[in-house]
Amino acid sequence: MGDQYRVVFSGRFTSEIDPEAFAGRFSERFGCGLEKARQLAAAGREVVMKRGIDEEQARKYQRALARMGMEVRIEPQEDVRQGAPADLKLAPMEENQEGVAEPAPDPVCPKCGSPDIRDDNCMGCGIIISKYRERQPEQMVHTHHEENPYQAPEADLQQAVDEGEPGDPRSVPAGHGWRWLKEGLGHFRANPLAWILALLAWLAISLVLSIIPLIGTIATTLLSAVVTGGYMIGCQAQERGEAFTVSHLFSGFHQNSGQLLLVGLLYLVGMVVIMFGVFALAGGAAFMMMGDPEAMQDPAAVEAMMSSFYLPLLLAMGLMIPLVMAYWFAPALVALDGLSAIAAMRLSFMGCLKNILPFLLYGLVLFLVMIIAVIPVGLGLLVAIPAMIASVYTGYRDIYYD
Repeated sequence: MGDQYRVVFSGRFTSEIDPEAFAGRFSERFGCGLEKARQLAAAGREVVMKRGIDEEQARKYQRALARMGMEVRIEPQEDVRQGAPADLKLAPMEENQEGVAEPAPDPVCPKCGSPDIRDDNCMGCGIIISKYRERQPEQMVHTHHEENPYQAPEADLQQAVDEGEPGDPRSVPAGHGWRWLKEGLGHFRANPLAWILALLAWLAISLVLSIIPLIGTIATTLLSAVVTGGYMIGCQAQERGEAFTVSHLFSGFHQNSGQLLLVGLLYLVGMVVIMFGVFALAGGAAFMMMGDPEAMQDPAAVEAMMSSFYLPLLLAMGLMIPLVMAYWFAPALVALDGLSAIAAMRLSFMGCLKNILPFLLYGLVLFLVMIIAVIPVGLGLLVAIPAMIASVYTGYRDIYYD
């Protein structure tokens, strides 16, 4: 028997939530009672959500619960009792206590709630329960298989866990490139002040870091992935009906932050390798000439220097495109789906590669938008940049989710 794991909710959320709204979503998603979901929202302590499962399953549950805005971790479970239920449960996590499953409730009709059930037939409303469930694949219903009041049947719960989990990215029509920006603007318009303040806060942090030579540039590149992950968490909160807040700027530090930093590091390493490649191809002499004022006064020398740059620059641009493709969706995949940095960058590259035409249209429209945005003293960028950031999320949802 392989290693067993449990999924633990820390009692905290990745961003500020409306407890009642969360309880409603959790109850609907996992089929538990609304009152139990309210207790979870107000727990304020560690809660065991799932136990006795392998690591792959544990990570699936972690991602599903993280999409609800919950701060969740997985950890090895020792001394797993044979036959113990492996159901999603909100058992209190105390020292030397695993939590005890409550007695199974009597089965009730999934449609009318009547307990009068005989041979798969509801005597209350007359439905054949198995047929009714076949017609309601998305509905979370309680059955006699429940081990506790917190979970829907295992099959339905698994469907909720796997729903929308990113796998192979899909190709979308070219026109979706425009739609990503349009929907990104919708995210901005929902909470414009918070988006602008978050953008200005990050610009201020970047300016302060840039004062420190070299280290500041490295730190900004590393932190950009974490901050982008925070923006993605904020966009997800908006999609759930919550508000985007300035605090979402820092949400990435609480959600898989190590892997987000690794995404930034891999991106930085890629850029450094490309820069050194350009230097090697162009030759050190060209760079030395740029620092020689007398040589720069000679038109022939300048022309020779520029000609030596053409091929390396074209090559650098060609190499930067796949690097950006690998980076584009990676923060979202890491922050929202719990993927590792390498897996996220691979999946991001595949997603971009399958959608060349949408990205061509997206890039063209974004280029025009940025030109227009700088006309009113650059103030339009306060709208264009947040819309662009949010469009990364809308593109991510479009490509990796049905």
